[in-house]
Amino acid sequence: MVRVETLPFHASQFRTIMATNYSKLKELITLRVSMSDMHSQILHAMKGLYQNDINSARRYEQITTIGKLLKVLELRDVLSEENILPLQVLAQRLPDNMEIMNSISCYEQNRGPKQNLNQYAAENIQECALPKPPPKQNEDSAFSDGLCERKRERITETIVEEIGSYWRNLARYLGIQEWRIDEIQCNGKPIEEKAAEIMEMYKRRADRKKWFYDLLDALEKSRRKELSRKIRDIATMNI
Repeated sequence: MVRVETLPFHASQFRTIMATNYSKLKELITLRVSMSDMHSQILHAMKGLYQNDINSARRYEQITTIGKLLKVLELRDVLSEENILPLQVLAQRLPDNMEIMNSISCYEQNRGPKQNLNQYAAENIQECALPKPPPKQNEDSAFSDGLCERKRERITETIVEEIGSYWRNLARYLGIQEWRIDEIQCNGKPIEEKAAEIMEMYKRRADRKKWFYDLLDALEKSRRKELSRKIRDIATMNI
């Protein structure tokens, strides 16, 4: 009989894996909240819910984004790999949140029993309910769903101004037909106008639920990772 030996799986390795999953989960929820038109209202409600934990009037005023709030909660040991209750509170108030809730469920199953929960927040989630998003209206452009208009405009302007000669690669990874790209290539317009045409085409055909993530992916595949990061930063700005 052949004896098979297995390498020991140390607790430190498990913590490293869970920390990575935790970071991805936190980033996903932060991005989704930041993309919402309800960002300011959700932030205000969350700050009120965790005001005692923030425990500093100066720090309270400095918290202007969900990302900053989560960092403070981590410093106060209210949010951690072992206690993701604040992330659950945020996720529960997001529209179309099934995917995120499933991710949270999988994370909790893998990390084991909950510890060090903020009982005040747990008991008062319903009493301090965050505002529910208004019903969606029909939109002509799928691209308009997800981010406030100011952020959408900033994203489009940034790509048009900075994509440069990579506009053709971006167009291909956004699914624009090759004959369209050739047509734009030969129209004699400046590069910025060519990029603007590509973005207009993408707006008309983009998936309502994942256009932003598809755009980030297309930028990275076009070897413009720095521009992808800039677009992600715009999405999380409090503007």
